[in-house]
Amino acid sequence: MKFNPITKELYKEDGSLIKKLNCPYKVSWDKLIPAKENPNAKLCSNCNHHIIDTSAYSDEELFSMVQSKPDTCLKINLNQNNIKIINNGILE
Repeated sequence: MKFNPITKELYKEDGSLIKKLNCPYKVSWDKLIPAKENPNAKLCSNCNHHIIDTSAYSDEELFSMVQSKPDTCLKINLNQNNIKIINNGILE
């Protein structure tokens, strides 16, 4: 996956947009409620959406999740192994 922290856009390796991230609540991952049905997700009590930890999935898996449920929220850690940081399409 590729992530542009300036535009907050997450892309598949082929450049297809997975999702533009935007959370008005900015709640810490540690303060979210663990999701019973998915150990790689937590529930936000502010908006009632599940937040998926992207480190546990491939870009294709996340793309499919977001396509089927566009409201899906994503958690990205800039140090996770499956992410490349980009700026305007250029790898840093």
